[in-house]
Amino acid sequence: MPTGTIKPQVFRDSLLSPSVRKQETQDASLADVIRLVAESVADAQTALDRASANLVTELAGQQVEVIASITETIDSDGNVKYSQAKPRKVSLLDIGVMPTFYQFSQTVIEIQMDLKISEELNEKGIKSGRMALLADTAGIRFERKLNRDVSVSSKVTATLVPVPMPLRLEPVRTTDAD
Repeated sequence: MPTGTIKPQVFRDSLLSPSVRKQETQDASLADVIRLVAESVADAQTALDRASANLVTELAGQQVEVIASITETIDSDGNVKYSQAKPRKVSLLDIGVMPTFYQFSQTVIEIQMDLKISEELNEKGIKSGRMALLADTAGIRFERKLNRDVSVSSKVTATLVPVPMPLRLEPVRTTDAD
């Protein structure tokens, strides 16, 4: 892979592959729903962080020529002459081009669902005593298909804000005289 080329990376594979057939579940544990939302936000944040880190690598590898100094000399007749230092190669990071880092400051996900308490049954159909709070969207979806007046909405809102670069990432700058 050539220098400066970034290979796209993901935190982990998709939970459900786009190429595999899927079936909607009738209900799920509310704890699992909340966990899946939290993991989705964490995966998205990791992707943002990785993209910024990859950009730092790309900026550090991209070299440009700069002239560090220009000297102006005025002779006794008032003529001005300019001389410049030899160009030197530095990275874009060295000259101050810094990537922007982002983070989710707020994520709001609203899901219309019915909640129900369910008890687990063993293989003989006898209650096991293990109970869980389940989220059910199937009934609401059925009502919507029948065009019944059901107030159903799903909403996802994510707010991204730029944040300062990690302090230890910015290079220490010094000026030396030749």
